[in-house]
Amino acid sequence: MAYLSRHPSRRRSTLSAEFVYLLIVLAAGVATAWWAGHKLGMDLSALSTAAAVLGINERTGTTRAVGYSQATAEQQAASTLPFCNAGQVPTFSPGLSVLKSHVGDAMGTPIECEHPSTATGDTIQQTTTGLAAYYKLTNTVTFTDGWRHWAITATGYVRWEGTQGEPPAASGRGSG
Repeated sequence: MAYLSRHPSRRRSTLSAEFVYLLIVLAAGVATAWWAGHKLGMDLSALSTAAAVLGINERTGTTRAVGYSQATAEQQAASTLPFCNAGQVPTFSPGLSVLKSHVGDAMGTPIECEHPSTATGDTIQQTTTGLAAYYKLTNTVTFTDGWRHWAITATGYVRWEGTQGEPPAASGRGSG
């Protein structure tokens, strides 16, 4: 009976330390991959698919849209838009409409009503692509998307690029 062990074998009902460590390492690896994917902008759709197959779903209380989402005309009419009276839909004033006919789609559509920007009567209006403005003192309408600029001045239609907000002098720096 030498083949019998002196110690009776017992089955452990608890997890072994090695198995627990393995689970911790795997969880840390998944958490690191998730974090790196979100920080670096990597496509981790395969992990999402695998999680969904395993029945692991992410639930959040609030969903927020990121970026620009153009509202429908009904949504705009239903809510009061910035600088608009109740029920008023933003439109370009006659001067800005003329500039819009020159600029075209690059000027976008108004997302707020035209409103005063200075005590001297200058006005501004935000659009889907930039900012339109009217300068009363010089009777000039302008539009910019941040880099490109368009204007109708006393000398006519002008277009220029750069950080300079004022239309270039009549020296021919602008182009039509």
